[in-house]
Amino acid sequence: MSTASKPLETQRRRSSDPVSWYLATIGRIPLLTPAEEIELGNQVQAMMALTEDGSREFEDGELTTAQRRLLRIGRRAKERMMKANLRLVVSVAKKYQGKGLELLDLIQEGSLGLERAVEKFDPTRGYKFSTYAFWWIRQSMTRAIACQSRTIRLPVHLSERLTTIRKVSLDLAHKLGAMPSRVEIAEAMDIPLDELDSLLRQALTTSSLDAPVNGEEGRSFLGDLIADSSLDEPLEIVEQRIHHEQLGRWLSHLSEQEQHVLRMRFGLEGNERHTLAEIGRLMEVSRERVRQVELKALRSCATSPAISERHLSRPETLIQ
Repeated sequence: MSTASKPLETQRRRSSDPVSWYLATIGRIPLLTPAEEIELGNQVQAMMALTEDGSREFEDGELTTAQRRLLRIGRRAKERMMKANLRLVVSVAKKYQGKGLELLDLIQEGSLGLERAVEKFDPTRGYKFSTYAFWWIRQSMTRAIACQSRTIRLPVHLSERLTTIRKVSLDLAHKLGAMPSRVEIAEAMDIPLDELDSLLRQALTTSSLDAPVNGEEGRSFLGDLIADSSLDEPLEIVEQRIHHEQLGRWLSHLSEQEQHVLRMRFGLEGNERHTLAEIGRLMEVSRERVRQVELKALRSCATSPAISERHLSRPETLIQ
């Protein structure tokens, strides 16, 4: 094949099978070594500090020569980290195929999460970048699925009532130090129990689940509360979501490694749980090491008074 015909052949391959072309392209990008991740991560952090987390633009002459060089190095480092981790985006995207978005759309959304991970990654914490980036990538994809794959929005009045239910549930959980019962939520709202259940059932049978349910854009959506469409009791879904948020507060005193393990092990930031072996591969440690970290973290959680009052007699409620 002549040199002149190569670009045409590449263009034909790209247009006929864009996914394969993209995978082949990113597959040629070399992975980063741990030392390179640290070096590039530090360069990105220096750039982010200079630009106030990337939100500031500079006028001509505002920066010194050294600052311009720092900015230039940081941008190159960010681009290199993103390109070297695009395979991770594809790997996560494949797990969410068939849930409302095409693979390329998932990859695009995941790339936005990857960019955020690159900007937020702190090499001094001692964790492999892929472990940290995984959560940002998955969050970006699941949020896009919830927001973009549904076309019918919740009625305004129903969204407002769900907002009230959520706020009351969270307030009760805070006051009681435990998950409120269905009766307690209904009494706090001064409505019959049947009406509470009816509101939640209406929400779950509405095609669109992308309306905010806490009154704040960019936070939680009704779709985030649904873990399994086969569940018969809608309130169980709400309770599970609130339980995860409460458990997240309990986990705040753990090390980052312990938090990562529990989140992956029990699906605290999504519906997908991971085996010890899967977590070990992601964190590049042995299965036994993951098990040890998990046990230590659960023992630490068990010392929390908020947990011990309700959960120690039923340890399985710690990891619902």
